[in-house]
Amino acid sequence: MIFDVNRDSGKLFATLPSGDQTSGDQTGRHECLLTVCDNPTCRCRSIYLKFIAQKPAADQQNGDQPAGDQPAGDQQNGQDTAPSACVDLATNGVDAGFRRMASPQDIDFSEKLVAEMDPQDFSLLGQLHFVFKNLATEEAKPDTIDPQFDFTAIESSSTTQGYNAILPFGDRLHLTHDGVDYALLDRHCVRTDCGCSEVYIGVLPITPDGKLGTHVGTIQLDYARRQWKTTAKDDAPFDVPAWRQRIETAIPDFYAHVSRRHTKLKAIYAHSWKRHLATTRITKTPPPKKIGRNDLCPCGSGKKYKKCHGA
Repeated sequence: MIFDVNRDSGKLFATLPSGDQTSGDQTGRHECLLTVCDNPTCRCRSIYLKFIAQKPAADQQNGDQPAGDQPAGDQQNGQDTAPSACVDLATNGVDAGFRRMASPQDIDFSEKLVAEMDPQDFSLLGQLHFVFKNLATEEAKPDTIDPQFDFTAIESSSTTQGYNAILPFGDRLHLTHDGVDYALLDRHCVRTDCGCSEVYIGVLPITPDGKLGTHVGTIQLDYARRQWKTTAKDDAPFDVPAWRQRIETAIPDFYAHVSRRHTKLKAIYAHSWKRHLATTRITKTPPPKKIGRNDLCPCGSGKKYKKCHGA
C-alpha cells in the first residue's frame, strides 16, 4: 500500500517505490497535497496529487546537504517538490484530461504510480475524494449551483428531482438493518409555485462493493404532517410502518433533515429557473397601432386611410 493518513495531523502521505523516488530523496516518503473539482454537480472522480518529498530526519536536523546531492526544483522548509499526478478513480487509471495537459515527466510518474497502487490505495483515495467533494457540495450556496434541469417536464408535470441525483456528492441518507446497509434516495417537487411538503423515498440495499442493489420499495412521505404511505405505482411488497420505525430510530432528526434537503433543492431550482428565463426570454413585438379612418394611409400615398387602403 502506497498511501496512508497520519492520524494526528490528518495529512496524506505516500511511500513511493524506489523507482519513483526523486533525486536526493533516500526515504521515498512524501506528503501529498490533494485537490478535487469543487463543482457540486460534477460527477468526475479525478483527484489531483502533488507530492512533497520528505528529507531524512538527520538532514532536517543538521540543515546541511552536500552540493552534489542538492535536488532540482523548489525547496521549502527542508522539503523537495516531486512530480504531480492525477488519478481517475472511475477507471483506476491516469486522468485523460491530465494526459493532455501535463508534462511527459508527470505523465510517466502518474503511470508508474497507478501501476503500483493496490485496491486499498484506490479505496483510501476514493474516501478522501468523497470527503472533499461532499464538503464543497454542502457548503456551496444555492445561487452558485447550476445543474441541468428539464424545465419543461418540471413545470408541466411536476417531475420530481432526486437530491443525490442533482448533488451526487451531497450528504447521503442511509440506515443499517439486520446487518444490511440501505440507501434512502429522496426525490422532491421543486416547482417554485408549489408549497407541498411531500417526498418520495426509494429504498435500495447497498452491496458490499458499494453499489446499489435491487429496489425494495418506495415511501411517499408528507414530512410536515408525518404521514407515511406506499406509492400507487410501487408493486414491491413493502411494510411502511416497519420502515418508518427503522428510519425514525436510525435518524432521529429525519423530518427536519428531509425538510432542509427539500428547501435547498427548491432554492437551487429557483435560481436556475431565473437564469433559464433570462437567457430564453423572447422580446415580444408590440401589436400594430390601430389606424383610424381619417388617419393618413400607412402606404405613403398621402390620402386618408378611408379613401385609400381602407376603402
